[in-house]
Amino acid sequence: MIRVGFFGADEFSAGCLKAILPLRFHTPKIISHLDVITRSPKLTGRGLQHLNEFPVAKFASANNVNVLRAEKNVDFGNLPDYDLCIAVSYGKLIPSSFLRSLPYGGLNVHPSLLSRYCGAAPLQRALLNQDDVTGVTVQTLHPTEFDRGAILARDSYKIKPSETYRSLAEELSRRGGKLLYDILLNRMYDCNIPGYITLPPVLPLSYAKKVQPSERQINWSQYDTFKIVRNFNTLGQLYTFKRYKSRKSRNGELKLRRVVLDDIREANGYSFSAGSIPGSFIVDPANKQRLLIKTIDGNVSAGIIKVESLGSVSGDRMSNPTKKMFGGIYDNVFVSDK
Repeated sequence: MIRVGFFGADEFSAGCLKAILPLRFHTPKIISHLDVITRSPKLTGRGLQHLNEFPVAKFASANNVNVLRAEKNVDFGNLPDYDLCIAVSYGKLIPSSFLRSLPYGGLNVHPSLLSRYCGAAPLQRALLNQDDVTGVTVQTLHPTEFDRGAILARDSYKIKPSETYRSLAEELSRRGGKLLYDILLNRMYDCNIPGYITLPPVLPLSYAKKVQPSERQINWSQYDTFKIVRNFNTLGQLYTFKRYKSRKSRNGELKLRRVVLDDIREANGYSFSAGSIPGSFIVDPANKQRLLIKTIDGNVSAGIIKVESLGSVSGDRMSNPTKKMFGGIYDNVFVSDK
């Protein structure tokens, strides 16, 4: 049996932890001791009064698994002795000195088919790039770099057209947890056992850079309906702009007011008037709370609309604004700031 330190943070890592718990508490009992190590919870919300615990810590506590904290490199020296560490979405490079102290080093579950999408946002990049296939990889932990370890196992997955970030994360967490379970059960982490193998990469090396705030903007002249809905299903709220005239505007100069759109869905079946351009909007004929917006190949509907300086507005109010809302600009067209 082995002593395991499991490093994680989010729901993806909690799903992988769930998969290996039977090896700690049931037969066959492969894990003699299991700790979950995560970072310290952060204060969030207005006035920083709410302590936001990490999902993996919540799951561990609910399942009688001890939770420890490691924020800085010095904290790793205070951890118990382990035979193996597992890092899943921990968000921090495990120090090489700590890895060297472990008889079997470390493992990592990464939600892509490495070497494609190394880095911070593999799930988002697979969805935003409209890939047909992605997957999950279990690799060894490299002592100095993220996602450059030896590949021990992988599983591919065909992305559905209706896929969301949440559904993809849950599916790959489940599959990654199953791979991790099998590796622990069969001692595939031990390079000294007969039959130990590593796998070659199946795709060229690429990096999944962190999503930038600007990627949430809708470009109505270029994005089709599928891309807009997929971006929402991946990133959550998207934003656009509405032209308005400020009281301080000179010579009729127009400015842009940010509009945040939520609950975005495909909404074909309605034809805008001839001459309408992508970004044109009206109140949704089926629901006055929603907004119907023309795209380059159809329509989308938005259910929650938040306008800069004005707050939440209904689709009906957005389509029939008062002069105060946009300074008398009644064009009912969303635009890009580019």
